[in-house]
Amino acid sequence: MSKGIFFGKGFGRAIVINLTKGDKLLESIRDRLKEEGIKDAVVFGAVGSMQKLVYHLPTSMGPTSEDKFLTIEGDGPVELGSLSGNIIDGEPHLHIVAQDKKGNYIGHLEEGTEVLFLAEIILAEIESLNIHRVQNEHGVAYLSEK
Repeated sequence: MSKGIFFGKGFGRAIVINLTKGDKLLESIRDRLKEEGIKDAVVFGAVGSMQKLVYHLPTSMGPTSEDKFLTIEGDGPVELGSLSGNIIDGEPHLHIVAQDKKGNYIGHLEEGTEVLFLAEIILAEIESLNIHRVQNEHGVAYLSEK
C-alpha cells in the first residue's frame, strides 16, 4: 500500500457549478467534470438545499467496510450545510453535512440526491496530480501514484 504525500503543480481553473430544482447533485458534478476534462480537483465550498438526500456511512470497525445507505425525502427541505471532498482521476469522493427539521445527516454523498431550489458548488482544479485510487484486499480504496 502506498502512503505518502502527493504533489501537483498547483491550482488551475476555478469552476462554479450552478444547479437548479430536480438536478441530481453527484451526477451533475460528475458530468461537469467530464465536460471540462477535469481529472483532479478539490471542493472549496457549496451551498444549497435538497428535496432528496442519499448518503451512506460506515457501521463497522472491521477490516472491510460495512456501510448503511440512507435516503431522506418527503418530509420537507434538507439544507446543505457543507460539501467537502476531492476529485481524483475524475471520480468525486464527497462528504455531506445536511439538516432538516428532524435532524442532522453526515456521510458519503451518493447518486440520487436531488436539488430543491439551488445548489452552488465551487471546485478548484489541481494540475499535474499523478495519483489514483486503488482498492486493497478488503475493498477499501486508498491513494497511490499512477
